[in-house]
This record gives sequence, structure tokens and C-alpha cells, in this order.
Amino acid sequence: MNKTNCSALTAAIVAAVLMGVLGFFVRETHCSAQGCSFARFIIGLLLITPMAWSSRNAEGKRFAWSLPAALSGAGISLCILFYFLAITRISVGIAALLLYTGPVFAATGEALLRRSMPPRRDMGLMMASVAGIILVTICAGEPTAAQPQSAIGYVYGLLSGVCYAAYILLNRQIPGSISLSLRTFWQFTAGSLVLLVPLLLTDAPYAGLSSGWPYLLCIGVLQGFAVLLLVAYAVRHLTAIEFGTISYLEPAVAVALGWLVYGESITPGQWCGFALVLGASALQSLLPSKP
Repeated sequence: MNKTNCSALTAAIVAAVLMGVLGFFVRETHCSAQGCSFARFIIGLLLITPMAWSSRNAEGKRFAWSLPAALSGAGISLCILFYFLAITRISVGIAALLLYTGPVFAATGEALLRRSMPPRRDMGLMMASVAGIILVTICAGEPTAAQPQSAIGYVYGLLSGVCYAAYILLNRQIPGSISLSLRTFWQFTAGSLVLLVPLLLTDAPYAGLSSGWPYLLCIGVLQGFAVLLLVAYAVRHLTAIEFGTISYLEPAVAVALGWLVYGESITPGQWCGFALVLGASALQSLLPSKP
């Protein structure tokens, strides 16, 4: 492995770990999920704007408008909001796993849009993922103060996966002439506007801000801006299979975090569910694609 590939591998691992510990920062802010998600996007917008201004697209135009980029930004903002809402109601590990149903929903949606059934192998892996999700849901242990279990939390987790799928599908529609920094600018802009509505509708939108602002700053800088740059560097030098496999470190880190920091227990049935989902996802990434 050459130096560039080693650096890209390190960047991908660091990005996955940073996203895996996101639940810790969200809980420690003691702010609302609406406030945390809005802070993540508005800080990212402030940091990406100078980069977008200095970049140009293929035609040499600054700030070229991209509707798919804006729509994908709306999708990922709702994904983050629902994920944060899930974290406050169910364990961090389960919330992260439900978020990773997004690729399953995206593959299903793509098959429906193309009006063609996916290959049997892909269908089998999707069914294994769905079976794992069901196991995780129905095999949850008794709720405790440290480990809440709420039905609405599972709903929020699945909604985060659906919105993640929308982001994946819409992101593929962004023209290649739009630079990475510019498409990210429109995603952060649309996401900030979308999240401003639920923020203003909350009873106390700024609750916990005085004590939780360091964690909010970490969410915006580390999990918002830094992860974007790390991923952008990694995907340039790693294959899709390599990067996709590494990204599944995120839910694994989230599960370990919940166990070590919050004492969240995982039942044997849920371990089986985790194994099904992560195993199916890993096989989907490692096995060669079929036409």
C-alpha cells in the first residue's frame, strides 16, 4: 500500500469513528434534537461558504444553482434530525443501525424507479437486512433510565434511514460540473433552511445552549465540516468497495460507545440482528457488482 492509499484509508477510518461518536456529543449537549441538527448545518454552511466562493464549476461560473443538490441537502438534514430524535429515545447503537437501513431503502427505491427487480443476490441481502432490523426491534430489553426504549424512537430511526436513502438517490442526480464544495454549499444551505422550521416550532429552541455550546461546536466542526473533507479525500483514492466497507465502522463504534459510556446492554437477539444487517451490508460492498 502506497503512502496516498494509506492516508486515504486513515481518513476514512477517522471519518467513520467521528460519525460513530456523534451520539455522545448529541446527548451531552442537553439541547433539543432540533437545536443540535440546526447547529450542525449552520456551522458547516459558515465554513464551506468561502471554499464554495473560491471554486468554479466546469463552465467557470460561481454559485451555479443545482436543484438536486438542494433537494439532497433537505433529505440529509431531515435524516440527521430524525437520527438525533431517535438518539434521545432509544440506544445510540440501535439508532445508528436504523440509520444504516438507508442503503437498503435506496436499492429498493432504485429498483422501483427502474421498474426492474434487483438480482437475486441483492434481494437476498436486502431481505437479510430487513430481518436483522426486525430482530433488533422486537428483541429489545426492558427500558431503563440509562437505556430508554420508545416505539416513537424506532419510528424516528427508520425515518432517518428513509431520508438517508432519498439523499443517496438525489445525490446521484447532481451534475458532474458542480464542484464538491459548491454542491456541499447548496446542501448545507437547503438543510439549514429546512431545519430552521422545526427549530422555531420547539417550545424552547435555545434551551441548553449556554452549557452545551462546546459540544454543538464539535458537532458542527468535527461531524459536519471535518468529516466532509475526510470523506472527500478518501473517496478520491479508495475504491467504492473499500470505502463502503470502512463506513460500516460507524454503527459498530456507536454500539461500543453506548456500551462503554452509557451502559447500554444488547440482548442476544439484537446481536443476531446486528450481525445480519452488518454482514449483509459488508457482503454487498465486498462482492463484485452484477449488471
